[in-house]
Amino acid sequence: MSTLSIQKNVLASTEIEEIFPRDFAIYDLDEFLKICSLSEDMDIDLEFENDNYVTIKGRNSKAKYFFADPSIVISPPEKMPDLPTVDCEFDISIGQLRSLSQALSIYGNIDDFSIIGGNGKITIVVADRENKSSNTYAIKVGETDATFQFNLKSENIGKIEQSPQIVTGYHVEVSRSGVSRWVSSDDVTYLIALEPDSTYEED
Repeated sequence: MSTLSIQKNVLASTEIEEIFPRDFAIYDLDEFLKICSLSEDMDIDLEFENDNYVTIKGRNSKAKYFFADPSIVISPPEKMPDLPTVDCEFDISIGQLRSLSQALSIYGNIDDFSIIGGNGKITIVVADRENKSSNTYAIKVGETDATFQFNLKSENIGKIEQSPQIVTGYHVEVSRSGVSRWVSSDDVTYLIALEPDSTYEED
């Protein structure tokens, strides 16, 4: 199962055991999955008896979810692209990620999320890159011999799963070519684009 954001800057993909009897398009996958999770049962049935919608049935609940017109949905690639290079690599716990998200929420007017390499350390910093007197919050996540600043928009980081009931953390790889890969503990892979002003210095 794959999904691509409207801006084409976040791609998510995972393997699922279920076999669907037909192809169908969902405009808002996050909304669809949240509707599926409303059932009190761990197991739900998806019924594809109608060409226009799927019926989501739990033991005592039922929802009707209409398919989108495939012509208005941005289709993800059939295969998850590989990173051209891996120039930065680290693990981040869900607790660390949630702390960074909470700092963004507390500051309110900051939406920059930067992965910075320097002085032997990899640090994730939330700050306003355009304001030298900006409030900041930083967490060390690894070590590196390189010097770089890979910038992402916090709204894109906000699209990855951050519930501690679902994931425990992410393995992150970043390429200077302009993309980062986040693989969750439950094997969901996200490709998130870097901002154009990201930098990487050769040794």
